[in-house]
Amino acid sequence: MKHSMRNWHTWGSLVLGVPLLLVGLTTFFIAHDKALGTKDIMLPIQGAGYEEMEIRSSLQQGAEQWIGTKQGVFRVENGKALLVEGAPTDEIRDMVSAGDAVLMAGKKALWRMEGAAATKVFKGDCWQVAAHATGYSAACKDVGLLASADGKAWSARAVEFPEEVLTALPKGMALSKVIMDMHTGKLFFGKEYEWIWIDLLGLACVALGITGLVMWMRSRRQRAGVAG
Repeated sequence: MKHSMRNWHTWGSLVLGVPLLLVGLTTFFIAHDKALGTKDIMLPIQGAGYEEMEIRSSLQQGAEQWIGTKQGVFRVENGKALLVEGAPTDEIRDMVSAGDAVLMAGKKALWRMEGAAATKVFKGDCWQVAAHATGYSAACKDVGLLASADGKAWSARAVEFPEEVLTALPKGMALSKVIMDMHTGKLFFGKEYEWIWIDLLGLACVALGITGLVMWMRSRRQRAGVAG
């Protein structure tokens, strides 16, 4: 019985060691995807995770209809989508005309496109951009509301909410949020440095996976030596 339990433990460690090693290694790539540029590296793989074209926004630009997708900006001609030359390959969620230019709110930045050249006017995750009588505004993650008079120079615009609205907001933090932040490491290191927690866990998984495999290989060699 004791020998049988040892065998179950050994083979179980071997089976789980490979997934742990893969989880640990992929953890580093997930935490540092921007620095490593893994989102820009495309592999010739199709399957359940294959990314399809998804339309995020549309704009009537002159006589042309433009559509923003997760893969960039296209113009529609006779029912066919043609890539707009010089447009960003960012995920474009919203677009608005700005004279001879087009302002685009994307996942990576706020863009200004004039002619066949797109310029990044604000680096950040932006959802929406609009034109109004005195200029332009955009809503972007982490900074809130941005404003610009010409669509080129942008600055954060402070917004004060009614006291009664702020007072009515839930106090404290939901348990589900605490659990999620604990899981990702944000609770301990903040959003900017949560990669430290991810790296620590990834390193632990890699170490456990490697040491488990090494121990199994050593035990196999030892048993083979005894048998010989």
